Amino acid sequence: MNKLFATAITALMSWPCFSGAAQAEVLTIEGLAPAQSAGFADIQSIAIGRFGGSDGRELAFEVEDDLTAITIFDQRYFDVIGGRSAVQPDATLSGSARAGVNEYETVEKRRRCVQRDADDKCISRKDIRVNCLKRVIDFRAQVRATRFRDGRNIYTESFSDRQEQTICFGDDTQWANDETVIRTMLSDTAKAIRADLAPRQYRRDIRVLESRKGMSKPEAKFFKAAVKMTKKNAAEACRMWDEAGQNAMVHVSLTFNRGLCAEQRGELDSAMAFYREAQHQSSSKQEIAAAITRVSDHQRGLYEWDLRQSARFGGQGQ
Repeated sequence: MNKLFATAITALMSWPCFSGAAQAEVLTIEGLAPAQSAGFADIQSIAIGRFGGSDGRELAFEVEDDLTAITIFDQRYFDVIGGRSAVQPDATLSGSARAGVNEYETVEKRRRCVQRDADDKCISRKDIRVNCLKRVIDFRAQVRATRFRDGRNIYTESFSDRQEQTICFGDDTQWANDETVIRTMLSDTAKAIRADLAPRQYRRDIRVLESRKGMSKPEAKFFKAAVKMTKKNAAEACRMWDEAGQNAMVHVSLTFNRGLCAEQRGELDSAMAFYREAQHQSSSKQEIAAAITRVSDHQRGLYEWDLRQSARFGGQGQ
């Protein structure tokens, strides 16, 4: 094994990509995060029903836009039905939203200039109590989804947000626009509903483990070369790590990185096996726990997607 590593290092270290300062190397992972609410896995069409409250109509518009825009694997996820329609949806989304704006007089401490020189330059400052005006914007929303076939509520959630701003006499500050603040609250709520109801595809750069502590000198050199290779050719870096593993090299960094390679290739069962092994080798690394959660979520997302596709196409495939 040492001879194999030494020979490979001689060739690899002569490549231009291994010169210069070290940087964090990553592998790019693509996946599918499942919806936070499992009740919508078989919901193909959804109607936007009545949203009450002073800001309900605006929230309904935001939700309709966000749900309509969802595509998974280049397919529209929901058939969104707005307003009156002869088409009977699988579920209806309704709710209410209300934002309130209140202002209060208050007194707070502010650091102010209390003495100036002949050129009007401040030469002394201290904290003094000054009159202020506090504005509080409270937002509340409730949303529910009812399944048509049995009238059952399959989703019920409450959302709240609050923004406070205090401006005192002498402050060089302006009020944030009420409508802009409320619009942001509505948009954030619609995005949260979207995350609850539908999965999300992602593309993330995950940092490889680089620690070589405990490796022999030849192993460490070979492993370091593979880490650097990720910037030029990720597939070759993965081949090198697999080769090291097949040559009986054992180390948590190697095991984790092999799992990352398997995950990048979409081999989720193999990736999970590597991550579980890495966790057994070092249970304290947060990267390993995060990877296990990520792969588990990806597997669940794909399982729910397959169920959805089977229902949509009557079990006949796409």
